[in-house]
Amino acid sequence: MRQTSLMPLVGSVTLAAVPALAQTAAPNSAAAGTGGSSSWLWIIVLLAVLAAAAWYFGYARNRSRTTSSMGVDRDRIAGSAEQAKGSLKEGVGSVLGDTKLQAEGRADQAEGKAQNTMGGIKDTLRGK
Repeated sequence: MRQTSLMPLVGSVTLAAVPALAQTAAPNSAAAGTGGSSSWLWIIVLLAVLAAAAWYFGYARNRSRTTSSMGVDRDRIAGSAEQAKGSLKEGVGSVLGDTKLQAEGRADQAEGKAQNTMGGIKDTLRGK
């Protein structure tokens, strides 16, 4: 499905979903401070999911599987993302004092570094 034909679909789904969620949240709005803000959280999560689906089906799914448009191997990009995720996990774990989350973060960082290195080797072999 092309991106131009996907945007009206995403817009109509969003317009259909937001009033339905607002109607379900209306009884809670009378009691200020008893969970009325959690309904907004669900709306934001729904919009984020719709945006991610639009991006995936409109753009990411149609790209080649081996290299990105910049000529860098996808393993390098995925490895860097994994390292960032691990760093974030480790930081959140240290703030919360959760040693298990810190260990998971370090493991994700190591996995991302290995994947990034493999992507670099592939780029070198390809001559980029």
